[in-house]
Amino acid sequence: MLEIKGGFNIPITPVGTIEVSDYTMPRHLDFGLRYMFMKSYGVKACYSLDRFQNKFLNGVGNTYHRLSIEAVCDLKQKFNLFFRTDFNMLIHGGLGITHAYPEAIKRYLRGGRFTFGETPRIPKKYERIGNLIFGITTEYKVSRRIAIIFDATYVFNREQQYTYSGELLNKNRAKVRGGFLNFSGGIYYFFKVNR
Repeated sequence: MLEIKGGFNIPITPVGTIEVSDYTMPRHLDFGLRYMFMKSYGVKACYSLDRFQNKFLNGVGNTYHRLSIEAVCDLKQKFNLFFRTDFNMLIHGGLGITHAYPEAIKRYLRGGRFTFGETPRIPKKYERIGNLIFGITTEYKVSRRIAIIFDATYVFNREQQYTYSGELLNKNRAKVRGGFLNFSGGIYYFFKVNR
């Protein structure tokens, strides 16, 4: 099954240095492949792009590129729920790795000033972040091969040094736990698989 989604990012934490509404925008894309090896359980692999961009200020933001692998549970099959035959609900969760490209690093590499007037310790163009991912997906089948989907996912960042505005969080470079929500819609395309 092929999955394509687009939608909104909502920063949850850390948000002390930003106004959340300034960064809540439709800047999420998601491409995935899912395989159900049993009626109730499967696995999916995804690539996600999340751009946290200030609505009012160009060049203020952070871009996340994430790869993830997640377990999937089909709630309709697992619990014999009495939904309509064309409606389904799934939960998913797993691990991911994100490469974040904060504006502070981009600005410094172009010869500009880094956050707090400091110098980055490691001249990398990105920050690597480990993720835990949890979500729920509703699915409405419009044909045998195509379904319309809506998804709500929480992405937990194990530790991060930069905020969603792309600036260093702490002058001492202390890392913090973080997280954000994705609300998205899209389609599933079901491939025919002979078992």
